[in-house]
Amino acid sequence: MVIFITSKSAYSEMKSLILSKEHPIWLTCNVLTDEEYEALWKSGVNASVLDYEVDTENKDDMDCAMSTIKEHHFGQNIWVQINNES
Repeated sequence: MVIFITSKSAYSEMKSLILSKEHPIWLTCNVLTDEEYEALWKSGVNASVLDYEVDTENKDDMDCAMSTIKEHHFGQNIWVQINNES
């Protein structure tokens, strides 16, 4: 499973799983500070960062992000938090 993090709340919710280093993660550029990203990499988490923000309610944003992640992790399931507030 690949974990795709698009918000700080998703990161907080999945933090223990992320820090277990059992799954690669992808994050959008606006989730963590540069220092937080660096700490993840230094801790050995397999983390990749998209250089753009992803609005999970925007189909084009999601299609682009999913395409990139699938390209790097073919055949693996992708977990992503979708806000269910609207």
